[in-house]
Amino acid sequence: MNEKIIKLVNEKLNDIFEDYPKTADINELAEELQSDLVASAEDKVSEGKSAEDAVKESFVEFGDITELIDDVLSENNDDSAAEDNGHRIDINQSGITIDGGDKLKIDKTGMFINKGKSFKADGSGVSIGDGKIFKADENGVKLGNMTIDGRGINFDQNKENVSETFSKFDDQFDHSVDTEVYVETLDLVNEQEFLVDDVERLDIAYGSATVRVLPSNGDKIILREYMSRNNPDYFARTSFGSGTLRINQGRYPRFLHLKIRVQILIPSNFKNSMRIANSSGQLYMNNITGLDTIKATINSGNGYFKNISVNNLSVSNHSGRIKLANVKANGDLQLDDHSGSLRVDNVFGSRFDIKAHSGSIRGEGLGGSGSLITHSGTIALNITDLTGDIKAESNSGTVKLTMLLNNYYFDLQAKNGIVKSPENAILKHDTVSFKDGQVGSDPMYKLEGKASSGIVKLY
Repeated sequence: MNEKIIKLVNEKLNDIFEDYPKTADINELAEELQSDLVASAEDKVSEGKSAEDAVKESFVEFGDITELIDDVLSENNDDSAAEDNGHRIDINQSGITIDGGDKLKIDKTGMFINKGKSFKADGSGVSIGDGKIFKADENGVKLGNMTIDGRGINFDQNKENVSETFSKFDDQFDHSVDTEVYVETLDLVNEQEFLVDDVERLDIAYGSATVRVLPSNGDKIILREYMSRNNPDYFARTSFGSGTLRINQGRYPRFLHLKIRVQILIPSNFKNSMRIANSSGQLYMNNITGLDTIKATINSGNGYFKNISVNNLSVSNHSGRIKLANVKANGDLQLDDHSGSLRVDNVFGSRFDIKAHSGSIRGEGLGGSGSLITHSGTIALNITDLTGDIKAESNSGTVKLTMLLNNYYFDLQAKNGIVKSPENAILKHDTVSFKDGQVGSDPMYKLEGKASSGIVKLY
């Protein structure tokens, strides 16, 4: 690192920061600026500029630093005010209010949370979630997509048309994909290649980035990082040991704006396992085949998986969507979405465990055996193949399954709702809330559908 550049940058920064308080956030901002400006100036020196001119241009290109300092100080003041003031609670003869009634209001007219959007109970009735989750008034009772009124019990119908039956799984792959070309709008600032000979496990971890995992036409694992700032401090840290190649995101600035897009290119001769985590950002995985096990974890963002064929696949998302299209797991398929929806189109899992804690599970074309569970949401799927029993259960929502098969047992139960079975079914028991039996003369496996509070439909 050029000591002269560091000295010139520090002198300019000292002049700028000397009139500001020496808080922890201000010191951290100064460190980030120093790192970024030094990296920028060193690039300019490598292009032939003098150290003085390089530093001067770097400061000019960065813009008004004092404005950034003022923003940081303003955020600190806002945080302090929030900590001092907290929520305003008023209790008097008229009732109870929090924050002037914005958060909570209880008086003789009723009870309102978040101005009635989260919960409302007054003379007109009761509603939860602006009436989308629950609503009761003089017109009847609405729970999710179920309405009980003078006409009886009615359900909103899914108006989407079922697409054409999927052709064979392997035919869905685009074998002509140019895997080495994917245009990114940011500058390529870091590229590294790794031999796969001794790599038993690939361990990738990013904290804030858009990450794409793609196939490579070559015989090496390739890392490409595209960034809005060219600073080596922000580049990934890589290491290899005990058969594991580790790729971890570099330092991420707290105050400076930084966009990161990453490509991980996987060659066809890599057949082992990969673990990938992205704390905040989108994760895309396309056209990856032949690996033993893939485990993907997303904390806040969406996960998209298309044209994947592996032995075992596990995808976990704490907050965001999971979407699979043309995915095959010859062994175990595990999908877990804590707060978001799941979409599975033309997906096969020999043994699958699919859960959506707060969201729906939908798709066209699921095969294999296993369980589908959602605590609060709808299950709406086409079942294309059975290699064992399938159990679909919703604690609060509809279970709607379309079987594209002619031979199977079924067991349908709705604790507080109704059940509908196929027209060609041979029924063993037939009540409003429970039906079991079979379709076809030679079934092997059973389909179970259960709903604690909702409807169960089997077509």
